[in-house]
Amino acid sequence: MHRRDVLVSMLSATAALAVTRTAVAQPTPAGAMPTPVYLAMATKGGLFLENTARDAFAKTGNPRVKRFARAEVTEQVNLANKIDGVTGGNVAVPVGGGQPGGPAGPGGLVGGLVAAPLAVAGGVAGAAVGTVGGVLGAPGGGGAPGGMTSDEQKAQIQAQLSGLQGGPQYDAAFVNASLQGHREALMIHGSYAQSGEDPALRRVARGAIPLIQLHISQLSQMQRMMGGGGEG
Repeated sequence: MHRRDVLVSMLSATAALAVTRTAVAQPTPAGAMPTPVYLAMATKGGLFLENTARDAFAKTGNPRVKRFARAEVTEQVNLANKIDGVTGGNVAVPVGGGQPGGPAGPGGLVGGLVAAPLAVAGGVAGAAVGTVGGVLGAPGGGGAPGGMTSDEQKAQIQAQLSGLQGGPQYDAAFVNASLQGHREALMIHGSYAQSGEDPALRRVARGAIPLIQLHISQLSQMQRMMGGGGEG
């Protein structure tokens, strides 16, 4: 079963992933993002960007947003295929989930293992970013490390976007949400590209960065054109 197929069904869960076959018996260097964490975060973040882009493509009447949404879906499908090409599409998922606050619950896997790697990744991204507040650009606090949105926040943002009708308000909300998602993607892939334990996955992560940066630039321009107060 493909990695994305497995994780689609557990986007709201935080069960820890077992190491992939390429990372077995390889100790994780201090400060490095473990491969299972990278795969989980990259997949969940990629699905968020892909699903919101599909929604935007179907709803928007803005030609620029529509072109971007089409390109975004292509980007995420291609990136997922490259990762699957390295892992063989195999990700072992333990049966059962963790309790809130436990090793596999909120503040466990993500809060514990990822906090240090994301601090390193902040240098790649340029700065830590806040979560999308209410989708529409209000300042967000967010409890996830490094300004990352949690699974619950991603689900809420997707639900809010799905509930909006197409129009200028929807376009601005989508651009804001996608910009936040791309900044997070830059942190995730940038962190693994720097110090990930699997050389083949490091190459995939490194190769993803230029397109993510391009999309951040495009989204920032659209946000300014729409009157948003986002950072470039």
